[in-house]
Amino acid sequence: MNDIIFAMRRLCFLLIILFFTACATTSSRQAGMGYRQSDFIYIGDFCKKHNLQYDFDTLDDVIKISSSGKDIRLILNSNIVYFNGSTFSLSDAPQYSNGKLFVPQGLEKTIFSKEPVFSGSIFTIKTVVIDPGHGGKDPGALSCRGMREKDLNLKIAKYLKEELEDRGIKVILTRDRDIYISLQGRVNVAKRHNADIFISIHGNSNRSKRLKGAEVYYLAPNRFNSQERALKLAKEENFRLKRVNPDTEAILWDLLLTQNYVLSVELSRSLYFSFRDLGFSMRPPKKAPFYVLRLAYVPSVLVETGYLSNRYEEKWLRKESYQRQIAEAIALAIVSMNKQYNNFASKSK
Repeated sequence: MNDIIFAMRRLCFLLIILFFTACATTSSRQAGMGYRQSDFIYIGDFCKKHNLQYDFDTLDDVIKISSSGKDIRLILNSNIVYFNGSTFSLSDAPQYSNGKLFVPQGLEKTIFSKEPVFSGSIFTIKTVVIDPGHGGKDPGALSCRGMREKDLNLKIAKYLKEELEDRGIKVILTRDRDIYISLQGRVNVAKRHNADIFISIHGNSNRSKRLKGAEVYYLAPNRFNSQERALKLAKEENFRLKRVNPDTEAILWDLLLTQNYVLSVELSRSLYFSFRDLGFSMRPPKKAPFYVLRLAYVPSVLVETGYLSNRYEEKWLRKESYQRQIAEAIALAIVSMNKQYNNFASKSK
Protein backbone atom coordinates (compact mmCIF):
# COMPACT_ATOMS: atom_id res chain seq x y z
CA MET A 1 0.00 0.00 0.00
CA ASN A 2 1.28 3.41 -0.92
CA ASP A 3 -0.01 4.94 2.29
CA ILE A 4 2.45 2.93 4.36
CA ILE A 5 5.36 4.78 2.78
CA PHE A 6 4.87 7.53 5.34
CA ALA A 7 6.63 5.31 7.86
CA MET A 8 9.82 5.73 5.90
CA ARG A 9 9.79 9.47 6.46
CA ARG A 10 10.57 8.93 10.12
CA LEU A 11 12.33 5.58 9.99
CA CYS A 12 14.28 5.38 6.74
CA PHE A 13 17.44 5.30 8.80
CA LEU A 14 16.47 1.89 10.20
CA LEU A 15 17.67 0.16 7.04
CA ILE A 16 21.16 1.35 7.84
CA ILE A 17 20.88 -0.24 11.26
CA LEU A 18 20.47 -3.60 9.57
CA PHE A 19 24.03 -3.43 8.30
CA PHE A 20 25.19 -3.39 11.91
CA THR A 21 22.60 -5.57 13.61
CA ALA A 22 21.44 -8.52 11.56
CA CYS A 23 19.36 -9.79 14.45
CA ALA A 24 17.78 -6.68 15.96
CA THR A 25 14.91 -8.39 17.72
CA THR A 26 12.99 -7.73 20.90
CA SER A 27 13.96 -9.62 24.01
CA SER A 28 11.64 -11.25 26.51
CA ARG A 29 10.40 -9.39 29.58
CA GLN A 30 10.90 -12.38 31.81
CA ALA A 31 13.12 -11.67 34.79
CA GLY A 32 16.06 -13.88 35.57
CA MET A 33 16.35 -15.46 32.14
CA GLY A 34 19.74 -16.79 31.14
CA TYR A 35 22.36 -14.54 29.57
CA ARG A 36 26.12 -14.24 29.47
CA GLN A 37 27.14 -12.14 32.45
CA SER A 38 30.21 -10.87 30.64
CA ASP A 39 27.95 -9.13 28.10
CA PHE A 40 26.23 -7.03 30.78
CA ILE A 41 27.04 -4.66 33.62
CA TYR A 42 25.01 -3.87 36.72
CA ILE A 43 23.37 -0.49 36.14
CA GLY A 44 24.57 0.82 39.50
CA ASP A 45 28.20 0.14 38.58
CA PHE A 46 27.66 1.61 35.10
CA CYS A 47 26.25 4.85 36.52
CA LYS A 48 28.92 5.12 39.21
CA LYS A 49 31.66 4.69 36.61
CA HIS A 50 30.31 7.49 34.42
CA ASN A 51 28.85 9.75 37.14
CA LEU A 52 25.26 9.13 36.02
CA GLN A 53 21.94 8.68 37.78
CA TYR A 54 19.20 6.24 36.85
CA ASP A 55 15.50 5.71 37.43
CA PHE A 56 13.51 2.57 36.64
CA ASP A 57 9.77 2.88 36.05
CA THR A 58 8.51 -0.60 36.92
CA LEU A 59 5.06 0.14 35.52
CA ASP A 60 6.34 0.79 32.00
CA ASP A 61 9.72 -1.00 32.13
CA VAL A 62 11.34 2.27 31.10
CA ILE A 63 14.91 2.94 32.24
CA LYS A 64 16.13 6.55 32.38
CA ILE A 65 19.83 7.29 32.81
CA SER A 66 20.82 10.93 33.06
CA SER A 67 23.36 13.58 33.99
CA SER A 68 24.07 17.13 32.91
CA GLY A 69 23.81 17.09 29.12
CA LYS A 70 22.93 13.39 28.86
CA ASP A 71 19.52 11.78 28.59
CA ILE A 72 19.51 8.01 27.95
CA ARG A 73 16.34 5.93 27.74
CA LEU A 74 15.85 2.20 27.33
CA ILE A 75 13.08 -0.34 27.87
CA LEU A 76 13.50 -3.93 28.99
CA ASN A 77 12.06 -5.51 25.85
CA SER A 78 13.95 -3.36 23.38
CA ASN A 79 17.33 -3.28 21.67
CA ILE A 80 16.79 0.40 20.89
CA VAL A 81 18.36 3.14 23.03
CA TYR A 82 17.51 6.83 22.79
CA PHE A 83 20.39 9.18 23.60
CA ASN A 84 19.83 12.96 23.57
CA GLY A 85 17.11 12.52 20.96
CA SER A 86 19.12 10.23 18.67
CA THR A 87 18.38 6.57 18.08
CA PHE A 88 20.85 3.69 18.32
CA SER A 89 20.63 -0.06 18.05
CA LEU A 90 22.21 -2.37 20.65
CA SER A 91 23.13 -6.00 20.11
CA ASP A 92 21.50 -6.89 23.47
CA ALA A 93 18.53 -5.61 25.45
CA PRO A 94 18.60 -4.61 29.13
CA GLN A 95 17.97 -7.48 31.55
CA TYR A 96 16.28 -7.71 34.94
CA SER A 97 17.51 -10.49 37.21
CA ASN A 98 17.19 -11.17 40.95
CA GLY A 99 15.93 -7.66 41.63
CA LYS A 100 18.73 -5.94 39.72
CA LEU A 101 18.96 -4.17 36.38
CA PHE A 102 21.75 -5.00 33.95
CA VAL A 103 22.56 -2.99 30.84
CA PRO A 104 24.50 -4.30 27.83
CA GLN A 105 28.23 -3.63 27.76
CA GLY A 106 27.63 -2.22 24.28
CA LEU A 107 25.74 0.71 25.79
CA GLU A 108 29.02 2.25 26.98
CA LYS A 109 30.51 2.15 23.49
CA THR A 110 27.33 3.47 21.89
CA ILE A 111 27.05 6.43 24.24
CA PHE A 112 30.69 7.40 24.72
CA SER A 113 32.32 6.33 21.47
CA LYS A 114 33.30 9.04 19.04
CA GLU A 115 31.95 6.84 16.27
CA PRO A 116 28.66 5.32 17.50
CA VAL A 117 26.90 2.59 15.55
CA PHE A 118 24.32 4.90 14.03
CA SER A 119 22.53 8.09 14.91
CA GLY A 120 18.91 8.39 13.81
CA SER A 121 16.84 11.43 13.03
CA ILE A 122 15.30 13.52 15.79
CA PHE A 123 11.62 12.98 16.46
CA THR A 124 9.64 16.12 15.60
CA ILE A 125 5.89 16.63 15.79
CA LYS A 126 4.81 18.39 12.61
CA THR A 127 1.51 16.65 11.83
CA VAL A 128 -1.07 15.61 14.41
CA VAL A 129 -4.19 13.55 13.78
CA ILE A 130 -6.97 14.33 16.25
CA ASP A 131 -9.70 11.73 16.56
CA PRO A 132 -13.01 12.93 18.08
CA GLY A 133 -14.37 9.66 19.44
CA HIS A 134 -17.75 8.22 18.38
CA GLY A 135 -20.05 10.13 15.98
CA GLY A 136 -23.08 9.52 13.78
CA LYS A 137 -25.03 6.47 14.87
CA ASP A 138 -22.63 6.04 17.81
CA PRO A 139 -23.36 8.78 20.39
CA GLY A 140 -20.94 7.50 23.03
CA ALA A 141 -21.74 8.26 26.66
CA LEU A 142 -24.86 10.24 27.53
CA SER A 143 -25.09 12.51 30.58
CA CYS A 144 -28.15 12.69 32.82
CA ARG A 145 -28.96 16.07 31.23
CA GLY A 146 -28.71 14.74 27.70
CA MET A 147 -25.19 15.81 26.75
CA ARG A 148 -23.81 13.46 24.10
CA GLU A 149 -20.18 12.46 24.24
CA LYS A 150 -19.79 12.57 20.46
CA ASP A 151 -20.69 16.28 20.45
CA LEU A 152 -18.31 17.10 23.30
CA ASN A 153 -15.45 15.23 21.63
CA LEU A 154 -15.90 17.11 18.37
CA LYS A 155 -15.99 20.53 20.03
CA ILE A 156 -12.80 19.90 21.99
CA ALA A 157 -11.11 18.45 18.90
CA LYS A 158 -11.89 21.58 16.90
CA TYR A 159 -10.58 23.86 19.65
CA LEU A 160 -7.44 21.72 19.85
CA LYS A 161 -7.01 22.05 16.10
CA GLU A 162 -7.06 25.84 16.47
CA GLU A 163 -4.55 25.76 19.32
CA LEU A 164 -2.08 23.57 17.45
CA GLU A 165 -2.40 25.39 14.13
CA ASP A 166 -1.68 28.68 15.93
CA ARG A 167 1.57 27.03 17.00
CA GLY A 168 2.49 26.03 13.45
CA ILE A 169 1.50 22.36 13.66
CA LYS A 170 -0.50 20.74 10.87
CA VAL A 171 -3.71 19.13 12.14
CA ILE A 172 -6.00 16.54 10.57
CA LEU A 173 -9.36 15.62 12.11
CA THR A 174 -10.66 12.10 11.58
CA ARG A 175 -14.11 13.73 11.43
CA ASP A 176 -15.15 17.39 11.38
CA ARG A 177 -18.90 16.76 11.62
CA ASP A 178 -21.36 14.30 13.12
CA ILE A 179 -20.62 11.20 11.07
CA TYR A 180 -19.78 7.61 11.92
CA ILE A 181 -16.26 6.35 11.18
CA SER A 182 -15.04 2.83 11.90
CA LEU A 183 -12.09 2.29 14.22
CA GLN A 184 -9.99 1.04 11.31
CA GLY A 185 -11.00 4.12 9.33
CA ARG A 186 -9.79 6.40 12.12
CA VAL A 187 -6.42 4.69 12.25
CA ASN A 188 -6.09 4.85 8.47
CA VAL A 189 -6.32 8.65 8.59
CA ALA A 190 -3.02 8.73 10.46
CA LYS A 191 -1.46 6.52 7.79
CA ARG A 192 -2.74 8.58 4.87
CA HIS A 193 -1.57 11.91 6.25
CA ASN A 194 1.91 10.93 7.44
CA ALA A 195 1.01 11.74 11.05
CA ASP A 196 3.64 12.04 13.75
CA ILE A 197 1.19 11.40 16.60
CA PHE A 198 -2.44 10.30 16.98
CA ILE A 199 -4.67 11.64 19.78
CA SER A 200 -8.13 10.20 20.36
CA ILE A 201 -10.51 12.47 22.32
CA HIS A 202 -13.21 10.93 24.52
CA GLY A 203 -15.51 11.67 27.44
CA ASN A 204 -15.79 9.27 30.36
CA SER A 205 -18.70 7.71 32.23
CA ASN A 206 -19.10 5.39 35.19
CA ARG A 207 -21.81 3.91 37.37
CA SER A 208 -20.20 5.70 40.28
CA LYS A 209 -21.36 9.31 40.06
CA ARG A 210 -18.48 10.43 42.27
CA LEU A 211 -15.68 9.70 39.82
CA LYS A 212 -14.27 12.78 38.10
CA GLY A 213 -11.16 14.06 36.38
CA ALA A 214 -9.27 13.66 33.13
CA GLU A 215 -7.34 10.52 32.21
CA VAL A 216 -4.87 9.52 29.53
CA TYR A 217 -4.24 6.03 28.17
CA TYR A 218 -1.47 4.38 26.18
CA LEU A 219 -1.12 0.83 24.92
CA ALA A 220 -0.89 -1.80 27.65
CA PRO A 221 2.56 -3.50 27.55
CA ASN A 222 0.98 -6.97 27.69
CA ARG A 223 -0.76 -6.07 24.41
CA PHE A 224 2.48 -4.74 22.97
CA ASN A 225 3.92 -7.91 21.48
CA SER A 226 6.10 -6.16 18.94
CA GLN A 227 7.50 -9.32 17.36
CA GLU A 228 4.08 -10.85 16.79
CA ARG A 229 2.63 -7.59 15.52
CA ALA A 230 5.67 -6.94 13.33
CA LEU A 231 5.33 -10.31 11.62
CA LYS A 232 1.65 -9.65 10.96
CA LEU A 233 2.34 -6.20 9.54
CA ALA A 234 5.15 -7.52 7.38
CA LYS A 235 2.61 -9.80 5.70
CA GLU A 236 -0.20 -7.25 5.45
CA GLU A 237 1.76 -4.10 4.59
CA ASN A 238 4.68 -3.30 2.34
CA PHE A 239 7.54 -0.84 2.78
CA ARG A 240 7.90 -0.96 -1.01
CA LEU A 241 11.68 -1.05 -0.95
CA LYS A 242 13.66 -3.00 -3.50
CA ARG A 243 15.35 -6.15 -2.28
CA VAL A 244 13.67 -6.05 1.14
CA ASN A 245 12.64 -9.57 2.12
CA PRO A 246 9.89 -10.46 4.63
CA ASP A 247 12.39 -11.01 7.46
CA THR A 248 13.82 -7.53 6.93
CA GLU A 249 10.33 -6.02 6.82
CA ALA A 250 9.50 -7.72 10.11
CA ILE A 251 12.62 -6.20 11.71
CA LEU A 252 11.70 -2.75 10.41
CA TRP A 253 8.19 -3.05 11.79
CA ASP A 254 9.55 -4.32 15.10
CA LEU A 255 11.76 -1.25 15.44
CA LEU A 256 8.93 1.06 14.41
CA LEU A 257 6.51 -0.40 16.95
CA THR A 258 9.10 -0.26 19.72
CA GLN A 259 9.81 3.39 19.03
CA ASN A 260 6.09 4.21 18.87
CA TYR A 261 5.52 2.54 22.23
CA VAL A 262 8.23 4.57 23.97
CA LEU A 263 7.03 7.82 22.41
CA SER A 264 3.42 7.04 23.37
CA VAL A 265 4.47 6.60 27.00
CA GLU A 266 6.36 9.89 26.91
CA LEU A 267 3.41 11.70 25.31
CA SER A 268 1.03 10.35 27.96
CA ARG A 269 3.32 11.66 30.70
CA SER A 270 3.60 15.05 29.04
CA LEU A 271 -0.21 15.21 28.94
CA TYR A 272 -0.45 14.23 32.59
CA PHE A 273 1.86 17.02 33.75
CA SER A 274 0.24 19.58 31.44
CA PHE A 275 -3.27 18.89 32.76
CA ARG A 276 -2.05 18.79 36.35
CA ASP A 277 -0.11 22.05 36.05
CA LEU A 278 -3.19 23.81 34.67
CA GLY A 279 -5.17 22.76 37.73
CA PHE A 280 -7.20 19.87 36.31
CA SER A 281 -8.07 16.83 38.36
CA MET A 282 -5.82 14.33 36.59
CA ARG A 283 -4.92 10.71 37.26
CA PRO A 284 -1.52 9.26 36.26
CA PRO A 285 -1.36 7.69 32.78
CA LYS A 286 -2.95 4.27 32.45
CA LYS A 287 -2.45 1.28 30.19
CA ALA A 288 -5.29 0.04 27.98
CA PRO A 289 -5.79 -2.21 24.93
CA PHE A 290 -7.97 0.23 22.95
CA TYR A 291 -8.09 -0.57 19.24
CA VAL A 292 -6.90 2.87 18.11
CA LEU A 293 -3.82 2.42 20.32
CA ARG A 294 -3.17 -1.22 19.51
CA LEU A 295 -2.46 -0.60 15.82
CA ALA A 296 0.51 1.60 16.76
CA TYR A 297 1.30 2.87 13.26
CA VAL A 298 2.26 6.14 14.99
CA PRO A 299 2.67 7.11 18.67
CA SER A 300 -0.90 7.16 20.00
CA VAL A 301 -2.74 8.14 23.17
CA LEU A 302 -6.39 8.34 24.20
CA VAL A 303 -7.53 11.26 26.37
CA GLU A 304 -10.65 11.01 28.54
CA THR A 305 -11.48 14.67 29.17
CA GLY A 306 -13.86 14.17 32.11
CA TYR A 307 -16.84 12.23 33.47
CA LEU A 308 -20.23 12.98 31.95
CA SER A 309 -21.69 10.83 34.73
CA ASN A 310 -20.51 13.33 37.36
CA ARG A 311 -23.09 16.14 37.63
CA TYR A 312 -20.53 18.72 38.77
CA GLU A 313 -17.98 17.89 36.09
CA GLU A 314 -20.65 17.62 33.40
CA LYS A 315 -21.62 21.26 34.08
CA TRP A 316 -18.02 22.30 33.44
CA LEU A 317 -17.73 20.15 30.34
CA ARG A 318 -20.69 22.01 28.86
CA LYS A 319 -18.85 25.34 29.06
CA GLU A 320 -16.92 26.52 26.01
CA SER A 321 -14.27 28.09 28.22
CA TYR A 322 -13.62 24.74 29.93
CA GLN A 323 -13.51 22.91 26.61
CA ARG A 324 -10.92 25.40 25.38
CA GLN A 325 -8.87 24.90 28.55
CA ILE A 326 -8.80 21.16 27.86
CA ALA A 327 -7.66 21.85 24.31
CA GLU A 328 -4.96 24.18 25.62
CA ALA A 329 -3.70 21.55 28.07
CA ILE A 330 -3.33 19.00 25.27
CA ALA A 331 -1.66 21.52 22.96
CA LEU A 332 0.83 22.56 25.65
CA ALA A 333 1.75 18.91 26.24
CA ILE A 334 2.51 18.41 22.55
CA VAL A 335 4.54 21.62 22.37
CA SER A 336 6.43 20.62 25.53
CA MET A 337 7.34 17.23 24.06
CA ASN A 338 8.44 18.87 20.81
CA LYS A 339 10.62 21.31 22.73
CA GLN A 340 12.17 18.48 24.71
CA TYR A 341 13.28 16.65 21.58
CA ASN A 342 14.48 19.85 19.93
CA ASN A 343 16.65 20.48 23.00
CA PHE A 344 18.04 16.95 22.65
CA ALA A 345 18.87 17.73 19.04
CA SER A 346 20.73 20.93 19.86
CA LYS A 347 22.72 19.28 22.65
CA SER A 348 23.75 16.35 20.46
CA LYS A 349 25.20 18.56 17.73
